[in-house]
Amino acid sequence: MPDAPPPPSLLAEPSRLRPVLLAGGVLAVFALLWSLGEELGPFWIAVAGAALLWPIRRERAAEAVLWAGGLVFGAYVVHLLAGTLAPFVAVFVAAYLLDPAVTWAEKRWDVPRWASTLALTLFVVGVVAGALVLLVPMLIGQIEDLAGQAVALALRAPEWVAESDALAQAEEAGLVDRSALVQQITTFIPGQIQAALGRVPAFVGGLFRQVGALLGIVTTAALVPVLLFFTLKDFPMLSRSVVRLLPRVSGEREYLERATTVFGSYIRGQLTISAASAVLVAVPLLLFGVPYSLLLGLAAGVLNLIPSLGSVLTYVLGVGLMLAFGTFSDVLIVLAVLAVQAVIEQAVLTPNIMSQQVGLHPVVILVALFACGALFGLLGLILAVPAAALVAGAIRARREALVIDLGDDEGDEVV
Repeated sequence: MPDAPPPPSLLAEPSRLRPVLLAGGVLAVFALLWSLGEELGPFWIAVAGAALLWPIRRERAAEAVLWAGGLVFGAYVVHLLAGTLAPFVAVFVAAYLLDPAVTWAEKRWDVPRWASTLALTLFVVGVVAGALVLLVPMLIGQIEDLAGQAVALALRAPEWVAESDALAQAEEAGLVDRSALVQQITTFIPGQIQAALGRVPAFVGGLFRQVGALLGIVTTAALVPVLLFFTLKDFPMLSRSVVRLLPRVSGEREYLERATTVFGSYIRGQLTISAASAVLVAVPLLLFGVPYSLLLGLAAGVLNLIPSLGSVLTYVLGVGLMLAFGTFSDVLIVLAVLAVQAVIEQAVLTPNIMSQQVGLHPVVILVALFACGALFGLLGLILAVPAAALVAGAIRARREALVIDLGDDEGDEVV
């Protein structure tokens, strides 16, 4: 009887051994990453994950994980380099806002793009330099005066509580204990003031001790005009390069053109109206001799970027400052100036400048403002309305599921 063949061995059949080795290798890599995660840092962890998934990158699941990991790692890198990238992002945004003027001059008057870019760059640099020389010292003086007045007012708070008739009546009704309230305020406010003032010298000293940081600021300030010139001059080419990096919807990128048109028109118009509102508030208050006129004008311009809530906050801030540090006539002047500014804005500026209407219900606007403000702060409040308008437009335009093409421009497979 012939001998029976030997049983199959794993070493003789590599196809059976491959999954075992692969699983063991993956577990070993994950164990190594787990043990050395803090020492390696996110960069090498991302490299290891990409190396593991790269051989199967054509699989949809692996491709999705690679994209998700790439987005997370990109967000981490942006957060890590936020200070370094901030000037470049600011220059690109400025070029994005100024590009229509250069394009219009090129098409309407046949002005070479480099010439109009140079003229506009010099104009922007001149405006910024003039503001730094003329307005910033006045603003700093008003801020210092306001801080001193606020500290003095806070120190007088126990005296006001002790002499307030309203609090006396509340104490008679059993609502408050005025002596305990005075004691708490007397203990709390000076301690907070001393803590805040104690942090200022350390902050300023640390800032000035970092010579490298100061040199970096000076170098960046000197390079910004050069960056703005070259970015604005070649902005069409740069914008097309950025667009090619973004995913396609149904094989096209027209959604980006529509989105950037609506977004850009809104932001340009809102910035123009806010600048005009700041001038309309600051100049009359300065002529009438109202205290903190430049601060109120600056606040009116910044808060005007927040739809619906901005005007209310401007009234509250202006009237509150005048009640605390001004006179009754100053309150009336502030109310009159803000009312005139609101009439000019609604009757003249908005109809002629804001050609792009967002078309959102007031409730939707308020929800977007509160949600974006809670998530992203002041920047979220400024960008809430155009972002909500873009989302609403995308929902109306695409009722069905979107097909996102993540392949190259040459026509790779569609996900």
